[in-house]
Amino acid sequence: MVKKIMVPLDGSKAAESALQWSAELGRMFHARIVLFHAIEENPPEHIHGESHLRNEGEAIEYLERAISNLRSNFNFEGAVSTHVHVEETSDVATSIAVHMEELDPDLIVMCSHGRSGFTRTFIGSLATRVIGLGVVPVFLIKPETNVGGAMIFERVFVPLDNASIHDRAIPFGEEFARASGATLTLLSVVPKFGSLKGRDGGWGLMSPATSTALLELEEASMGEHLDEHASQSAARGLAVETKVVRGDPAKKIAQEAARRTPSLIVLGTHGRSGTEAFWKGSVAAKVAALSKSPLLLVPLRE
Repeated sequence: MVKKIMVPLDGSKAAESALQWSAELGRMFHARIVLFHAIEENPPEHIHGESHLRNEGEAIEYLERAISNLRSNFNFEGAVSTHVHVEETSDVATSIAVHMEELDPDLIVMCSHGRSGFTRTFIGSLATRVIGLGVVPVFLIKPETNVGGAMIFERVFVPLDNASIHDRAIPFGEEFARASGATLTLLSVVPKFGSLKGRDGGWGLMSPATSTALLELEEASMGEHLDEHASQSAARGLAVETKVVRGDPAKKIAQEAARRTPSLIVLGTHGRSGTEAFWKGSVAAKVAALSKSPLLLVPLRE
């Protein structure tokens, strides 16, 4: 259950895009909010075109203004506290990960921002490093993604495949669907035959008829898999639907979410060995680049 939300802020307007979402999520879950800033070692003069916070005094003053912003502009009446990591650090992502243990949040809310193309800024960004290092789910937004009213989501999408470890994302999807009154959509994407070219696993050695038949079997199997989980979610009182589609996984996930806005996409992600291993072979970065919907990225551990 989300009872505490941690919001890392770097002093920029882009990062402050997370405040409105934090206020909505705080109301939705009746959670308290902790605003966090880490003092950087040898910080740049500016960050995202704005003056950088240089010391503890500036950070405290800035976070107090952020509290006023939560109260006056976003009408958040719940508990809010601040935490400044005063020991200068050269690795903000590690500092955030360490403070996950100290502050014990249930959710991190961050904005992934940049002006040179979202894919390039997202991969290797602070947000992705936090996800790779931590064990707390990260609610990731883009600056241009606005809150669409008191009920944030119409649909909560949980994409699943045939790897059972990704089923661990379902309880997180259920929690957000229940709190927001949204429909839980369990989604699976099965490739088309044409997209199998170049894949590992010996697909190129099979005849088109054999490959097509195997994909049809996979589609049927995934449908049964989703139905089983859907019946369990429905028994827990949730409105739930299942959908199996064919095509490129990242594109189809983004397209399905775009059809039912406002929506949330819940993705289980692997972060065992840092960001390089975290992103390798994952559709998460591709979905993030293609979709305007917020993402709830759930770290998965074996």
